[in-house]
Amino acid sequence: MIKALINNQWESIPKEILQLGAETFAYETGLYETFRTLDHRPVFLEPHLGRLFKSAQITGLKIQYTRFEILEMIELVISEFPDPNQRVRILAVPEKLIVYTTSLDLDNSIYEGVSTITVKGIRKTPDMKTTNYNVCLDAWAKAEKMGCFEAILTDEDGHVFEGSRSNIFWVKNGEIFTRKGDVLPGITRQTVITNSPVTVSFGKLNQNEFESLDELFLTNSGSGVVPIIKVNSAPIGDGNPGPITQQLKTLYKEWLKNEI
Repeated sequence: MIKALINNQWESIPKEILQLGAETFAYETGLYETFRTLDHRPVFLEPHLGRLFKSAQITGLKIQYTRFEILEMIELVISEFPDPNQRVRILAVPEKLIVYTTSLDLDNSIYEGVSTITVKGIRKTPDMKTTNYNVCLDAWAKAEKMGCFEAILTDEDGHVFEGSRSNIFWVKNGEIFTRKGDVLPGITRQTVITNSPVTVSFGKLNQNEFESLDELFLTNSGSGVVPIIKVNSAPIGDGNPGPITQQLKTLYKEWLKNEI
């Protein structure tokens, strides 16, 4: 059971009901945001809330609480949880706002580089985080079955879009690239674009170009910057995290600290 704040009232909910995209998920229509804490303090919370309210406006979903009221709920949920490093989720569905948290539980070995696979599948609403999550959930399940950390989503022609739960960047000849459109405007993605000492350019990538890349990495709010060293069992570059990815990984830790 998960202790959640639902419409500002504590309730205990079976974990499976809150699994986005699962058959047992109770809410077919809705929006969500996930962010982490550092020492019991939320990180990059304002841009997450901004995206939530913007998405609600686009979809017509009514959020019955103000930003200030939601901030108070988040603060309460975080303070009631013992682990200082948490993964907090805001779930906005018709007539309900749900806030809950779990331990972040990061496996530090991922920063030595992860393996991924490619999966054909594109999210219908890539510019927002909706509870219509089956494409990503199915792709991630395939990755887990293969012992991989993430699934990289492609179209039928092999064009690379994003990860099932992350954004994708690549490095070639000392330059950093990421796809411009048809992907989630990730908060960590934007943090890297804005703060990277190496300029990030927008480009397109096909999966048949992976072997020509120097580096590949993913970003998300929970894990930060994570090196990808294999795609479909084939190494990226020399099969080790590259220098630019390593630099951004270190810098991201500083950016986190500056946020609290």
